[in-house]
Amino acid sequence: MKRLPAWARSRPRALTRAGFAGHGGGRWGRIPAAPLWYGSSVQANGIYPFTAGTARPVSGAPSGTDLLTHTAVAIDHEALYREGIISSPSMMLFGINGVGKSTSAQTIILGQMGRGLVPAVFNPLKRNEHTPLVEQAGGAVFDFGPNARHQLNLLSLGPLGQAAARIGGATGAELRELAVWKVIKQAQLALRVSRGHALRDSEDAVVQALVQSILDRDDTPVTGDLARAFAAPSERVLSVARQRSAEGFEEKYTALGDSIGALLSGDLGRLLGGTESVEIDPGNRGGFCFDTSSIPENATTLLSTAMLVSWSLGMDAIDAHWELAKHETARAAEAAEAGDFYVPAVKWTGYTTLMDEFWHPMRAAKGIVDRVDALSRTNRSKGTAEMKITHSPKDMMSLPDPEDREKARGLAERSGLLGLMALTTDDLHELSKVKPLTDKEIQLVSSFNAASAWGKPPRRSQDVGDASEAPPGAGKILFKVEGRPGVPVQMVQTPTQRNLHITDERFREQRRADLIRRGA
Repeated sequence: MKRLPAWARSRPRALTRAGFAGHGGGRWGRIPAAPLWYGSSVQANGIYPFTAGTARPVSGAPSGTDLLTHTAVAIDHEALYREGIISSPSMMLFGINGVGKSTSAQTIILGQMGRGLVPAVFNPLKRNEHTPLVEQAGGAVFDFGPNARHQLNLLSLGPLGQAAARIGGATGAELRELAVWKVIKQAQLALRVSRGHALRDSEDAVVQALVQSILDRDDTPVTGDLARAFAAPSERVLSVARQRSAEGFEEKYTALGDSIGALLSGDLGRLLGGTESVEIDPGNRGGFCFDTSSIPENATTLLSTAMLVSWSLGMDAIDAHWELAKHETARAAEAAEAGDFYVPAVKWTGYTTLMDEFWHPMRAAKGIVDRVDALSRTNRSKGTAEMKITHSPKDMMSLPDPEDREKARGLAERSGLLGLMALTTDDLHELSKVKPLTDKEIQLVSSFNAASAWGKPPRRSQDVGDASEAPPGAGKILFKVEGRPGVPVQMVQTPTQRNLHITDERFREQRRADLIRRGA
């Protein structure tokens, strides 16, 4: 009879998850975890074993990793709109100071730029926040302020006027009429901000007549012409004002004259004292950035005026780009019909806009929300993906005027995608009245900024050139689409982006000095 091996002659064994228990069974005391790799369906297609898909969005801007499943996430508002998931290509980003709102917005915009969208960045308040990125992409940076490189000219026909001159014909004439209408609205808006409250209907009509009379007689008007036109009103202005003499006109509209004088004096006058139009190249794939970081944050009227006028200027540039692209496409089609070949000088690939510190202009004066609301309703027709950044939903809900509060509430309601970074529980409950949030989502977002310890180990002296330590909630964001579970993501910042986005240079210099001193 054949003798059984020793392991078979031993007592019966129990099968466990780690193998057979007992002498000779081979049970492992510790099972190493298998390595986990992530890849796209193209990269991992056909690989065996154990490939699995993910329910997370992967068709937008590469953003980071899911905080719960650790899978890759690619998401942005323009991609979600193209896929029919949201009805508006718009996003509103909320978060307290220092948690990486601007950095996260940059990551999304970089992903959109990779798909061909042109960046239009409005009003960063911190020096070197977005301007280095736009410059490296080949875009144009315009530094607005009383003592900055560029000043604004309220009466310039701007990009629309330039496009009208290039296109000519009936289309050019229509564009010029639109440019004139934009200049009128811009002047009325600036006076409203300067005064602090809305103009009367009759004053709006007079401002319109003043601007039209200036544009009729001067091809290169400047903001200062408003005061000269008010002092010597034309027949059109007197007719609109229902006055027979300049003396009667000045007496009736003394308050408007004072507002024009205030608009043209001091820092505000230097900000709006430009004598040339801002030249924006509509064919530049690097886009443009309007930088207002030279204006102090406490100069609310000055900063809000710069923001609102530059918004109007930027949107006009986008419209001008579209009109020129259509004109160039038509020329190419005409050339093809004639048997010739023409390469369009301007092409349209769409825009992505970023409006930072969104709460500033809303608080400037009653009725400003109307202007902001009008801009937000036209993103689909303008072919732009739109992102706004603010601190808290209370920025909009705490406006003093009830009508402004309701319109500001609508801005959040119409946002197709919400980005929620570290916020207080009160903020999240307030926001859930506008966009429903679950209790788990509120709990998750409110925990983003919780520190795990009181301190961190001291850094080595060779790390002296590294970036500053990030706060606990840095880069953590919940992407929320109404009716769908939120997607919590840890945003990723590449080294190149990190070196182009430095907003705490003074703290970094102090940290370098401390580390050098400790090393010595």
